[in-house]
Amino acid sequence: MAIGHTPSTGLFRDYLQLDAQGYIIVFPNSSFTDAAGVCACGDVADKVCRQAITAAGAGCEAASDAERYLELLSLSGF
Repeated sequence: MAIGHTPSTGLFRDYLQLDAQGYIIVFPNSSFTDAAGVCACGDVADKVCRQAITAAGAGCEAASDAERYLELLSLSGF
């Protein structure tokens, strides 16, 4: 089951170009929108991956924590 497949972008509808599903439209291979100086990323612009990057980021954080833990173990002689 997935949660949040409807982007919460309603407050931008008067300022940025949205697609039919409500995602902010960005230029190909960038995060730039049709408004000068405004970028969009993540769940408001990416209708394919959605939460996948959040999980990847959490995985990276866990790997970093594990590395720190192992370093502490080696410093304490274990």
